[in-house]
Order: sequence, then structure tokens, then C-alpha cells
Amino acid sequence: MLTNEQLQEKLLQLSYEKKQLERFKFLNDLILSGLNAILSSDKHEQIFQKLFAVIHEVINCQHIILLVVDEKQQHLELLRSTNEQLSEIPIPLENLQNLTHSTLNFFNVKGLAWWDDYFAVTFDEVHSVLSHPFHTSQSHYVLLLLSDKRGAFSAQIQELLSSFTSFVANTLTQVETRRLISERDQLLQRQHRIEQSLLQQEKMASLGQLAAGVAHELNNPLGFIYSNLNTLKVYLADLEKVLKASQVPDASSLLKQTGSAIDVNFLLNDGKDLIDESLEGARRARDIINNLRSYSHPDDKKTTQMPLNQLLDSAVKIAKTQIKHNSVLQLTLSEANPSVIVNANQLNQVILNLIINANQAVSEGKGLINITSGQEASHCYFEIIDNGSGIPIEAQTRIFEPFFTTKDVGQGTGLGLSLSKAIIDQHGGQIELKHTGPSGTAFRVTLPVVIA
Repeated sequence: MLTNEQLQEKLLQLSYEKKQLERFKFLNDLILSGLNAILSSDKHEQIFQKLFAVIHEVINCQHIILLVVDEKQQHLELLRSTNEQLSEIPIPLENLQNLTHSTLNFFNVKGLAWWDDYFAVTFDEVHSVLSHPFHTSQSHYVLLLLSDKRGAFSAQIQELLSSFTSFVANTLTQVETRRLISERDQLLQRQHRIEQSLLQQEKMASLGQLAAGVAHELNNPLGFIYSNLNTLKVYLADLEKVLKASQVPDASSLLKQTGSAIDVNFLLNDGKDLIDESLEGARRARDIINNLRSYSHPDDKKTTQMPLNQLLDSAVKIAKTQIKHNSVLQLTLSEANPSVIVNANQLNQVILNLIINANQAVSEGKGLINITSGQEASHCYFEIIDNGSGIPIEAQTRIFEPFFTTKDVGQGTGLGLSLSKAIIDQHGGQIELKHTGPSGTAFRVTLPVVIA
């Protein structure tokens, strides 16, 4: 049986434990609210805005101020305040040095130099200030709670604020660490992309020099081969007259015998085929060399201002003669008809390359190629869309590489798209594979518009 004194002592102990539990529950709720505020925010400004709201809910104060220490400039800067009228003039660190080291509870700030100099004008009704510094891995902060009552902040509130800000500091440090790791990873990825880009540029520069040298070395021999074949074609035509003369009735017996022995008709027909095939091969080689030379030097400075629609219409007229048996061309031009400053020959080459590529991608005799133009703000564009089978996934990232082609041997040099990209880059524009799939492929070329 407990005595009255023992019962009173037990009640006091239970009362104390109850207050402790309530205090821990209160702090736990505060920390959970603070954690939610931090995790639900992307930026520091949003984090502190929500933390201010959490503090307001549990501590009776009129205003909250958050200062951050600028170690380099040796001053305190206003990071955030519940009163937007507070001046953002930097405060010399020496004037508020004591606030950055320990928690201070001012029962009445009236008459304090630092208060009168920087805060009194904005907060003329404030008497009590609770100041608390806290650190994260990246920053040093000073939190000020303001009240219009004297001695508004008790030791319990001071202890509560200290525990809460310690948690906030630790959590923010983890957030900042994760952010730094993320930024580091992004910087490393960016560095890797830049290194790869520089490596690719070096390869392209080397390739350009190689292409220029190869083109120069091959151009002369191919020139006289092409010229000699044309001359031989003329000679064969003259020889044809002599050989056919061996087949007339009054030809000499020796001429007839010779003509019969060499099979004149076969020689003439096969000779023509051989020369035509040789000329076609020489022409292809010449075109490859011209493309190589253009790829090596896509920087012709001769430009002129022209309407985009006119360029498209001109290129389409040329292309129609080459693809009319395989594809139907549909041209839909923008009513705005924007003007661009371009090298007309080079841009025509780009348009023709894209049309020829589209024609080669479609089913024989069933091709449909749509060409549209338009304008968006300071840029204009044209799109070339086909109904072909699309570009394989593994090839999509390489289509602008020199000499890469998905066509059969002899059907393409792999320079069309790479040369087109070099030309469009030179014009300050962009060429991109907009989409591709079983139903077709679309390329978009964007160019700067001439501002009137």
C-alpha cells in the first residue's frame, strides 16, 4: 500500500514522463514535417520557404529571417525573410560575428547596435529575437526568430529549435552531397561528350585532309580516262562504218573474209556496251571525287538571299525527272515563304540528296515523297517524308558518318548525308532524323530566317 507521499511522488514522476513524451512527440512531428518539406522541394528557396511554414506552426513568432555567411566577402547576406520589405544590403560579418557561433536569446533587442542598424526600421514592433547558427556541408546559416513580445522564447523553445535545426542541417548536408554527386556525374558525362566530340572533330579533320588528297590524286587520271573513253567512242563509230562496209555485196573478198572472222555485229554491239559501262564507271568515280572535294571544302562563301520555296521548287523539278518512274513527289509550300541566305548550289545538293535517298528507300513503283516547308519564329524548315521501310535502329546513330551507308554495294558512297550535314552546319542550320519506322522516314532541315 503506497503512502500519500509516495503517490504524489509517483504522480509527479508520471507527469514529468508525460511532458517528456509530449516533448519528444512534438519534436518528432516537427522533424517529420521538416523532412517532408526538404524531400518535397527541388531548390533551396523552396526548402526554406516550407521550413519557415513548419516553424511557424509550432513556435509562436511573428517573423523569421535566414542569413547565409559569405566567407569570401566576409559578410552576411539575406537568403530569405517572411517580410519582403527587409533590405538585402550585405551585413559585414564583424558586426554580427557573435550570432554565427552560438545560440543567443535576446529578451529585448531595442538599443542593440546591430539591430538598430539593419533590422529596426523594418521590424519596429519586435522586441525578442532568438538567434541560432547551423552548418551544412556547403554553407553556414544564421536563423533568426522574431517576436513582438519581450522574453518570448523560453529555454524549451531554444532547445527545440536547436534539435530541429541540427536535423535540418544533417538532412540538407545529405541532400547537398547527393546534388554534388549528381552534378559531378553530369559534369563527367559532359566532359566525356566533349572529349568524344573533339575526337570526332579530329577524325573529321583528318578525313577531310585525306579526302582532299585522294580527290586530287585521282582526279587527273580519271580525267584522261574519261576523255580517252569518249574519244574511243568516236573512233568506234568511225570503225563501225568500215566494218559495216565489209558486209555489203560489192566489198572485196578479203574485207568480207575479215569481217566474217571477227564477227562484226558482236564486236560492234559488245564494244558499245563496254565503252558505255566504262564511261558509267568513270562517271561514278568522278562523282565520288567531286563529293569528296565538296565534303573536304563545304565552305564556299558565295551566298545569296533567296525564298526557301523557290529553292525547293527548283530542286523538285530536277528530281522529278530522275524518280518519276518510281515515286510520286508532293510539294506543300509555306504561305509565309521565308527567305534564307544560302549558297543555292549547295542547298540544292542537300535537297536532291534527301529526295534521292527517299526514292531509294521506297518500294519500286510505289513511292510517295512529301515535301513541306514552314516557319517557326526566327527559323524556317523543310521536311522530306517518304513511305519507305525506315532506317534500322542500329544504323540511326551513324547515318551522318562519312562513308556509312545501308545501301547495297554500288548503290551509294555514304557521303550524301554527311556532306548534307556539313553544308547545313555551314549555313548555321540543323539537319535531323525526325522519325523513322515501318511506315516511312522523315528528315527535317532547319535554317535561320532573314529578318526583314
